[in-house]
Amino acid sequence: MIPVAFHGCRGWLHPSQGAAHGLVLCPPFGYELICTHAGLRVLAEQVAAAGTPVLRFDYPGTGDSVGEEAPHRLADWLAGIDAACDWMRATLGLKAVSLGGLRLGALLAAASAARRPGTIADMVLLAPVWSGRAHGRELLLGARAAGEATPAPGWLESAGFRLHETDIANLRSLDLGMLLRQSRPGRILLAEPPRPAALPDLGTAVTALPFDGQADFLRHAQLSIPPRPFFGGVARWLTKDGTPSPGPAAVTDRLPVAPGIEERVLRFAEDEQLAGILCRPAEPQPIGVLILNTGANHHIGNGRIAVRMARRLAGLGFASLRMDANGIGESGTVSDEERAEALFGDTPTLDALAGLDALERQGFRRSLVVGVCSGGHHAFQTALRDARVAGLAIANLPAFDRAAGGAPDLDGGPPPGESPRWRKVRMAIRRSLAEADRLLAERLGLESGLDRAGRWLRQLQARGTTLCLVYSDRDRSLRELRAHFGRGGRHLPRRAPVRILTLGGTDHAINPQSMQDELIVAVEQELLQHHTQPRPAATPQQPALATPTHTS
Repeated sequence: MIPVAFHGCRGWLHPSQGAAHGLVLCPPFGYELICTHAGLRVLAEQVAAAGTPVLRFDYPGTGDSVGEEAPHRLADWLAGIDAACDWMRATLGLKAVSLGGLRLGALLAAASAARRPGTIADMVLLAPVWSGRAHGRELLLGARAAGEATPAPGWLESAGFRLHETDIANLRSLDLGMLLRQSRPGRILLAEPPRPAALPDLGTAVTALPFDGQADFLRHAQLSIPPRPFFGGVARWLTKDGTPSPGPAAVTDRLPVAPGIEERVLRFAEDEQLAGILCRPAEPQPIGVLILNTGANHHIGNGRIAVRMARRLAGLGFASLRMDANGIGESGTVSDEERAEALFGDTPTLDALAGLDALERQGFRRSLVVGVCSGGHHAFQTALRDARVAGLAIANLPAFDRAAGGAPDLDGGPPPGESPRWRKVRMAIRRSLAEADRLLAERLGLESGLDRAGRWLRQLQARGTTLCLVYSDRDRSLRELRAHFGRGGRHLPRRAPVRILTLGGTDHAINPQSMQDELIVAVEQELLQHHTQPRPAATPQQPALATPTHTS
């Protein structure tokens, strides 16, 4: 797997030796992308292993590609697909390129192919969106059902991802059947649940496959299971005989994302199994920023928050690494099992320590670590183990000490197995132990061990580690703050700067962009107030001495 950059897009090339044709894989949009990202990587790996190179990429203004959400993005996405096909032909010397896509990505692949009829070898359509009009209604109803809204007029927001009304209007004109008849591909592979009616005439040979494993695949990222047997069938269907291509030309993964700001992929840890995106300004501050995964969601973050945060911080002079832990995104091996139970294991903390190593090799000896929910847990544990953590900015930390009980469920709900009858009693006992621990430490200098969270915070404070604790309004994790440090955290040790911020929304995963913007501003303030070093003043240049002139 080779990271690449082209036409302002971030991509990942899965090469295959001696191939005559390749596949460009178009992702879905929004939360469906978050859920299926790791599975689409598995698909690309299996197709490449069977002899067909694959290019995965992010559309302009999405994922790790350049730009933000904007009106009329649909045209940019189609241009991005065209550019991906052209790049693959030119870079690999391929005689033919096929297009594949999942959900909305399948519809966009067909729309791109229809712009250049007869140029696409095959089409692979996985659970495709047949009607852009119907899909737009689904997005709108989904956003309303979730109670999501945005004050910005003209935008639809769902799980933190936004589409402008101009693109929703343009989607209405897209019909998969009509686009496929216009595009005239050589073959079509159609994978979806059984249809109640016969397939329409698509103008070419169609292979219909049942999408075995679709239900387990299209789930939250920590629950999603890649359907490897089904993907194997897709890989075999794509295999073609032909004259091998000459091999890939030189590629680059350096992606300028703003004036003076560049992103590239870092590989690190043992066997370089971990990956992340280094976002670096031309003249960075000496402290770096490490951004960790939320749950099993890959490094762009919920609603693309990690990308927006990284680029805004780079504009202030701070470099960052948004990384994937092992088995997530572009790192390690994707699991064939649900990963919910592993999210709070020790491995992601060890991976975060490797991320600090990677930043140090780039010249950043100390770092601020950022994490939401499970990412906050691993940020906290990383700070306890490594003095290179200069500060923490963690949101909705489920528990300071998971062994003490009371840790909320993954979605911020009640702790698994908690009995409401004993809730107040358990809280009173935990609060009493924490208060006794605090008083013994403050008045007698004794570390009693009655409350490990209190001892851990005192250790970080003695080291000078800054702390910014961010909470969604009425989030259950606030109970954990109260259990250890009193209501509102009033008994937090404060030898080093401590800040507590409550966001103006209740979403535990901080999906709404209004909440994300609040969190990004808090991280910016934390860095500017506590971790900025003044730039040395430029030394004024001395005027050049005039060369003496001698006359004879």
